Amino acid sequence: MAILNIKPLVISSLIFLFIESLADETNWSDKWQSMCPALYPRIFISYAPRGNLTYGVFTKKPYAIGMKQCVATCCSIQTCHVALMHNDTCYHVQCDTSKMCTPLYRPELANSNDPPTMVLVNPTENGVSWDEILKQMDYESDPSLIGTPDHDNTIFDIAKCVDMSDCQDNQVCMKQDITSDIGICNDIQSAVDFSVNSNTNLDNIKETNTMMTKPTVKQLIVSAVSKELRLPDNQVTLSAFTVPAEQGAEHYNYAWSLLSQPDGHTGTMTDQNKSTVKLTNLSEGLYKFRVVVTSSNAYGIAYANVSVLAPKRINQPPIAIVSPPSQIVKLPNTGAVLDGSSSTDDDRVIGYHWELQQGPIGYQPNFIDTPTLQLDSLIAGNYTFKLTVEDSDHVTNFTMANITVLKLTDYPPSAIAGQDIIVYLPQNTITLNGNLSTDDRGIASWVWTKSPSDQNKAVDMQNTRTPYLQLSNLEEGMYTFVLKVTDDSEQSSTAEVHVFVKPPTNKPPKADAGTDITVALPTTKVLLNGSNSRDDIKIVSYHWELLSGPSKIEFSAMNNSITNVTKLTKGSYAFKLTVIDDNGNKDSDIVKVEVTQNSNAAPIANAGGDQVVVAPVTALIINGSQSTDDLKIDKWLWTRDPSSIAIGRIIDGTDNSPILMVTDIVPGRYVFKLKVADQQGLSSEDTVSVIVKSDPELLHLVELTLNIGAHQLTESQKNSLILKLQMLLHDEASIIVRNLKAEPHTGRACLIFYVQQKGEKLSIPGVEVVHRLKSKLQQDSGLLQFSVTSIDTAICQNKCSGHGICDEESRECLCEAFWMQNLIEKYFGYGEANCQWSILYVIISLVSLLGICIGLVCGIYHLCYRVCVGRRRSRLKKKTRYSLLQSDLHDEDDCSPFSAHKLALSQSDTESDDVLFEHRRIKNNNDHVRNGKHGKNGFMKNGTRIKT
Repeated sequence: MAILNIKPLVISSLIFLFIESLADETNWSDKWQSMCPALYPRIFISYAPRGNLTYGVFTKKPYAIGMKQCVATCCSIQTCHVALMHNDTCYHVQCDTSKMCTPLYRPELANSNDPPTMVLVNPTENGVSWDEILKQMDYESDPSLIGTPDHDNTIFDIAKCVDMSDCQDNQVCMKQDITSDIGICNDIQSAVDFSVNSNTNLDNIKETNTMMTKPTVKQLIVSAVSKELRLPDNQVTLSAFTVPAEQGAEHYNYAWSLLSQPDGHTGTMTDQNKSTVKLTNLSEGLYKFRVVVTSSNAYGIAYANVSVLAPKRINQPPIAIVSPPSQIVKLPNTGAVLDGSSSTDDDRVIGYHWELQQGPIGYQPNFIDTPTLQLDSLIAGNYTFKLTVEDSDHVTNFTMANITVLKLTDYPPSAIAGQDIIVYLPQNTITLNGNLSTDDRGIASWVWTKSPSDQNKAVDMQNTRTPYLQLSNLEEGMYTFVLKVTDDSEQSSTAEVHVFVKPPTNKPPKADAGTDITVALPTTKVLLNGSNSRDDIKIVSYHWELLSGPSKIEFSAMNNSITNVTKLTKGSYAFKLTVIDDNGNKDSDIVKVEVTQNSNAAPIANAGGDQVVVAPVTALIINGSQSTDDLKIDKWLWTRDPSSIAIGRIIDGTDNSPILMVTDIVPGRYVFKLKVADQQGLSSEDTVSVIVKSDPELLHLVELTLNIGAHQLTESQKNSLILKLQMLLHDEASIIVRNLKAEPHTGRACLIFYVQQKGEKLSIPGVEVVHRLKSKLQQDSGLLQFSVTSIDTAICQNKCSGHGICDEESRECLCEAFWMQNLIEKYFGYGEANCQWSILYVIISLVSLLGICIGLVCGIYHLCYRVCVGRRRSRLKKKTRYSLLQSDLHDEDDCSPFSAHKLALSQSDTESDDVLFEHRRIKNNNDHVRNGKHGKNGFMKNGTRIKT
């Protein structure tokens, strides 16, 4: 047993394309190249691929018999580049490059009985032909390509076909698959033999090929009868008949194959190699089959179809149903509803026909053939109605419905539940009215109930003991409600009312915006009422809009049926109401409002009320738009009160508009006066006070100035800087950025922030934050990855040692008289300005220090002098030889303080040029040296007489 689309049959059909007999191997035709466009149309005998086994993959194909089969199968494989026959065996060659596929002559194999033969099929490169590759190899001059002459420059004789008429008598048109339009003419006998033996060992293919070469083949007449069946019958048999029939030992081979089948098919095929094939599990559609009958010397082919038809439907007559089948109507009610839409059929109901079978004399109805019959003008009596329904096969059925119309009696109360009602979903609420029920003495009680037949139908009932029954959450179908009324004498009466809940309809709603309105100033508002808009189902959306008018107005509820319109002025207005129902249908209506003015009233100024704001404030906004006038405010004027702070710039134009905006705000009290005037010149004034409190975080703000232009700082860099600052201040601190600005003079980026303790919402003093950051950055200036120019509090908090004030601009201390900055602290400490030194103490200290320095210098000088003179004396004592000479002569100058002495020089002293001198101390500068005279060749120097 085999499934219809089993792989062996498909594979066999594909192989049929390539089986050819060896007898036609040298028969060539130009048609073959169209099936294999890249084929080089020459056979190279005694040639082999140039690369041999080194540059290619040789795959043996034992089932391909003959060169034509070898080439045909190679054409269908993209990775096959060369078809090679050697020793009666087909090889598919996959080369590394096309150059390695080019033919190389093998002279040593040229004289063998079966020399190698090759055909160039597919180049390895895309878009390149074999002609181009051979030209690159210089085919004409390459001696390796010259050898045994090739066959004729033609290609294989394999013709394309569409059907059997395109092939010869002994051929069959074989297609690659059932979706192909074009096939190839193949020898029938070889195809069938291969198909029959496809499950045998491939070593038997050579024997099959030998059988295929037998030239004696006779034609068999094969016939197969097409069949048709209708589901649920899903199995059939097809038989093949041959002329002549099998005789004696002759045996025919049968091969059934599926050509086409319906989409999504099912089915199985049994005994496909016998004369009768069995088909089961067929689905609706057309199956096409082919049977090939062969023997050792005969063949034949036939086709058969199997048409599987859909199952035939057995029509069932329709079922006519009327709801309600019977009802009682009490006058003065004269209407009733009969619903036949519940009638059913196995296909569909196409017609409804109503007839009056029985009724009181004088009642002449005019019926319309619709599923639901609505009756009116009923008179007292008994009615019998007939409903006939017709289905799509024109089969009819009917049913009856009875209506009894009763006259009103005078004794018991008369319950009147109202006329039958039809509602269309999505409307699922309704009120039943039983107040028409009467009694001669009056009705004492009302009771609404559901009919016993409707107990399982869902509905919510309210006010069941009043004349008005409220129903909600109705569902599609028919409901019967019973009203029971009782009088004072315990006499009662009941009445039924039917509610037919139908599917939604598409009837549009009707919008009603109300009548036109006229009002007079100072009235500036009106009420617009669209609640009279109606719809068969339900209005789900209301929308009011202003079409035209002299001023902007306001709606209190523009999406409700009723809305107030305010801020009207003198003139004409047009308002549009749009309503939308549950089905998306909509309708519109327009109402006009005329506003007149009988007398003019002065405007009322409203400056918006006093305010208290906390700095920092970018701009102060004072709203006076609540000022009103009976017509229109024409002028607005804001002025600053004399008691107001003068600092603060009014943005251009806002002092003449309803909203005043003031920038450059500082803490203090601002007072502004608003004056409004109408077109007639009447005016009014109002004053507003705005108190601006100081920033509570002012003393906690820290300014961090970076050595980078404000235009160069990116958002990611700013976020990274804040994260690093928070890490420096530890995790318990949270940084809140107040501002990021550019310094006015330098353009550097300046970050202003304050620090809060996490979870406590307490700000850390700015001085402490500055001190902690400076300490961290002094240890490592690269912690922030930015060059920091300065870190300080936003407001200078330097007390200047209690002897001065801090300049906000320069952050330097302006010291009091007789006080100055501690230079040591300024240049060797933290660099904070101060006023620690008294000028008087500094002068005294400097003078004292100067005296000490002078004394110290003089002492050092005298000490050095004495040391130098002593050393000189010591040297002179060692070298000088002298004797004190007593001279009788005196200097010519008696006033000389020195006495002349004669020095006697030894011979040794003269030769050595030593200077002999006598030194005398002068005890008193005013006394002359007694008895002293200048000798010959002598002179005086510093009180010492020297003679040479």
